[in-house]
Amino acid sequence: MGRLISCAATFGSAALVFDAISGYALHRNGILTILGFFLLFLATLFSALLQYGDHIYVSSEGVLYENRWLPFMAPGDRWLRWEEVVEVREIRRKALVLLAEDGRRVLVDAIAGYVIARREILRRTPHAIISGTLTREDRP
Repeated sequence: MGRLISCAATFGSAALVFDAISGYALHRNGILTILGFFLLFLATLFSALLQYGDHIYVSSEGVLYENRWLPFMAPGDRWLRWEEVVEVREIRRKALVLLAEDGRRVLVDAIAGYVIARREILRRTPHAIISGTLTREDRP
């Protein structure tokens, strides 16, 4: 859902830019209006790239987060090994936050196989504290 909203916001802000170019260019503050809408478009485009670039991989070693389109936001691949996870927190049955002993966090959300990823993460972290909307019955 977040990806759909960010995509719609990007197209909407682009429409505002083109509308401003066609209608406001002759007005007194037309350049400022066009510049403002263009900055709004760039911000929504950046947000969409963040949404679509996220990739989360679950393996027998741990969890890997990377953003393929904007690697400068999180330099290097961030592996979180299963042994390092001290807490698994679920937020409204839609997102998991994996907390490591050194303070690192990995957010697992907006994926098609969330239920499968949730079950796999809980299976591989029996030592971790569960919190949020997770209960003991959720553990496999």
